[in-house]
Amino acid sequence: MTLKGSRRVTPKQRVTINAVAERAGVSISTISRVLNGRDRVSPETRARVLAAIRELGYRPSALARGLASKRTQTLGFVIPTLTDPFFMGIVAGVERAAAQSGYSLLVSCEPYAAKGRSYARLFHERRVDGLILVGIRLTRADIEEFQDHHFPVVLIQQTVGGLLPSVTADNYGGAKALVEHLISHGYRRFAYIAGSDYTPDNAERFRAMRETLAAHGLDLPDSCVASGDYTHEGGRRAMTELMERGCNPRAVFAANDQMAGGAILAIKERGLQVPDDIAVVGFDDVALARFTSPPLTTVRQPTYEMGYQAARMVLHAIEFPDERMPLSVVLPTELVRRESCGCKPDSR
Repeated sequence: MTLKGSRRVTPKQRVTINAVAERAGVSISTISRVLNGRDRVSPETRARVLAAIRELGYRPSALARGLASKRTQTLGFVIPTLTDPFFMGIVAGVERAAAQSGYSLLVSCEPYAAKGRSYARLFHERRVDGLILVGIRLTRADIEEFQDHHFPVVLIQQTVGGLLPSVTADNYGGAKALVEHLISHGYRRFAYIAGSDYTPDNAERFRAMRETLAAHGLDLPDSCVASGDYTHEGGRRAMTELMERGCNPRAVFAANDQMAGGAILAIKERGLQVPDDIAVVGFDDVALARFTSPPLTTVRQPTYEMGYQAARMVLHAIEFPDERMPLSVVLPTELVRRESCGCKPDSR
């Protein structure tokens, strides 16, 4: 490809953005739009700019870009725990979108019941240009402060009445399909192992279960609901508690796969079999679900896509602060049938 500009740059010279603009025959602002991943550049111009960058060996300085734009080139990403495999897919999606736009991630952990508000420190100290929050408790004051400062924030797996943009999976639809599948096996006595009271996704799954059972003339007694705090050990404790109460369920819906794995362990410790004595299902379809014994029937969430879309929304708000973002993106879920519910291997 022949490019404008005849000046040669030796390897020892520091290549500037002006040199790239001269070589590609475009303005410096066009170079910046290409580097920042903006869409307002034609494919031909983008190809010419990237060719000039390769030929000259140009390496943009993230620090210089940040100083010029008064940005940190960093996104804040806050999750409740680093041990739940569910979040790994979200992390991968966020990281991919950030890297595509030349951003780094600053990851912080804020447990479900914590009141430390690490996300607020990232915001107040302006250490990040935008925030992605997963399962984090927000006060009305927090929300109003974000809005007053026009600070880009996107929530994952939670909503705050349309006050902040969010990306969620269809928790209600996924749980409804799961419960209807259990009913199709002929089960009539159910139990539910809940996650955290602070998470809207847990509330939606629980609501779907109750309403679906009611639509089929079935009930979920309060004595057949226990909390497992989203952990394997929590699921084990909750299942033990249910059996000690005399709940005697024929099918158990755990609000995530880790708790479902713990429930299976507790059932086996009582000398019972899954699914012959008690069927168990989960939610998320993390890697663990394929390797429980028996393999776990669950609902697959599009975790990578959730993270990717949330990050793209934040990045768009940073680059184009005057444009409105969609307030709610709901992604579909998928029922994954395995043996823990009574299905035969590989049945669909």
